[in-house]
Amino acid sequence: MHRRSFLTNAAAISGISFFPGVSRAYPADPFTPALWREMRNSDQTVIMNYRASWSLTCQIKADLIAEALADTPAYQQLTFVDVDWDTFGQSQLTQRLKVQRRSTLLVMKRGKEVARLVNEPYPRRVRALLDSALAA
Repeated sequence: MHRRSFLTNAAAISGISFFPGVSRAYPADPFTPALWREMRNSDQTVIMNYRASWSLTCQIKADLIAEALADTPAYQQLTFVDVDWDTFGQSQLTQRLKVQRRSTLLVMKRGKEVARLVNEPYPRRVRALLDSALAA
C-alpha cells in the first residue's frame, strides 16, 4: 500500500484530518503581543496552543480540543489562543515561557503558567489539561 493512500484511508476511518486547514474548528484568537499584554492582566484562564499549520501532532491536538469543547460545555468558558510556531517560536516570550517546541499547550492565568502539555496528542491528556484549566 502506498503511503499517501494509507494516510488518506486512515484519516477517513479515524475521523482525524491529516491535512492542514481541514479540521474541526475551535474558537481561538491568533496570538499577538497586544493580546498577551491584555491576557496577563486579566483573570481569565487562557490556553495557549503553540502550533504549526504543517504539524500533524498540532492538527490532532486541535481536533481533540474541538471534540472536547463539543462534548463538555464547561470548557467553553476557557479562552483559547493559537500561537503560530513559525512566527513566534523564537520570540522572547517563547523563550521566557521555556517553550522548546511546537505542539505545546500552556494553561495561563494572570500571566503565570498553571499547566503544560507537550507533544501528547491523546484525548485523556488533553481533557486532563482542560480540566486543570477549569480548576485554575
